[in-house]
Parts: sequence; C-alpha cells; structure tokens
Amino acid sequence: MVLSVLLILLLGMLIYLLLMPLELCVDSYQDRYYLRLGMLGRASVEKDPVELLRLHLKVLFLNFYWRPSDLKGFKSKPKKRQDHQKRHKGQQFNVSLIKRLLRSFTVRRFRLEVDTGDPVLNAKLYPLFFHLDRRLGGIRLNFVNRNHLLLQITNRPIYLLKAFINT
Repeated sequence: MVLSVLLILLLGMLIYLLLMPLELCVDSYQDRYYLRLGMLGRASVEKDPVELLRLHLKVLFLNFYWRPSDLKGFKSKPKKRQDHQKRHKGQQFNVSLIKRLLRSFTVRRFRLEVDTGDPVLNAKLYPLFFHLDRRLGGIRLNFVNRNHLLLQITNRPIYLLKAFINT
C-alpha cells in the first residue's frame, strides 16, 4: 500500500516536471527580468539600492538574495586547455539541433519601441517600421525618446526533450 502511494507520488512528480512551464520574461517597461520554472522556482534580476542590481532566487517558499559583490569571493580553479584534435565527433556544432530547440519555444508577447534620437532618421525609418508592425506586429518607432522591449517566451521540458530525441 505504501509502495503504491510512493510510486504514484513519484510518477505524478515526474509528469509535473516534464509538463511544467518554463518562462523567460524581459520587460523593460516595468523593469522585470525573470526566469520562472513552473511553481518550483523563479530567478529574477532586481534593482538594488546598495549596488546596481541583485539576483533574487525564489525556490518554493524560500527567498535568496545575491549581489555581485557577494559572488566575487568564489574563485574558480584554472581549467586545463584541451587540444583541438582531442575533440570527439559528438561535441561538434549541430545546426539542426539548435534549430529544433529554438522552434520548441513559443513567443507569448513581443513589443519593441525604438527611438534613434534623430528625428530626421526616425522619419526616414517610419515607413519601414510601419510595414514591419503590420506584418509582424509589436514593432513601433516613436519620436518621444523611448526604447523599450517586452519579450515573453515559454517552453516545456517535454518539448526540449523531444527536440533532443528526434535528432
């Protein structure tokens, strides 16, 4: 009885880990930059009054904060350089795998506002941005000195695993 309950819990957790949403959000409108792993964790970059920024890591119900000055104490050991002849064939750059991995991502929201700072150049670029906005959507040129980006992409680990398996 206990074994079957543990097996069901383990199977449920494995299914959740494969189907949980992964979300990357870069929002310069509201200064939000984070990577969310379902309901398990969230890593975000925030403004800090002491330093320029800090890393906020939230895992389940625990909160951790790191500043760049805290990370300077960790020194890595010097790595040995590999010779180029010693590479295996499996470590080569695979373009088709990269394409499949990138296709597995879904863009949920995209908005880009650009201002070059030069009104004459903005006026020359306006027809191009108008047609890009009509074709792709979310790309705008403005004359009020605003440069913003909103990009929210999502994926699931099962889709990444499928892209690796189907190579």
